[in-house]
Amino acid sequence: MSATKGASRREFFQGITTGAVGVAAAGYMGGANLAAAQATNQICTEKLTVLNPLGTAPPVILKPQAPRLDTLDGKTIYLLSNGYPNSQNVLYEMVDWFKANYPKTTFEYRHMPSAMSGRADPAIWEEMKEKADAMILGIGH
Repeated sequence: MSATKGASRREFFQGITTGAVGVAAAGYMGGANLAAAQATNQICTEKLTVLNPLGTAPPVILKPQAPRLDTLDGKTIYLLSNGYPNSQNVLYEMVDWFKANYPKTTFEYRHMPSAMSGRADPAIWEEMKEKADAMILGIGH
């Protein structure tokens, strides 16, 4: 149980440690420095404005899922890899499994050139728009 709401245990103890060190340092050094600051009238009275960097999250807009296919027979399904290293291995296995279990269905494997780009080649999207009845996106990490 944490005394600071929302803080992790580590953050809580770091805060206690930092605070304790700060109080100890102020007690050790503060007496002379505070007296010197008061004597020369250098005490800071300026106010600081602190802003919350978290901001406000945008509202979540729900979108319905695409309707399911009534059957896979006679359909063309594309399996698209997102380009992470070795993610294609899982998709190759999936293609083999689907071909063995759904012999009347055509399965096509495509690979994005780079996971960092986050986008497939536009030619792949155009091909899928024309030929695909469904697409399975394999996201690896």
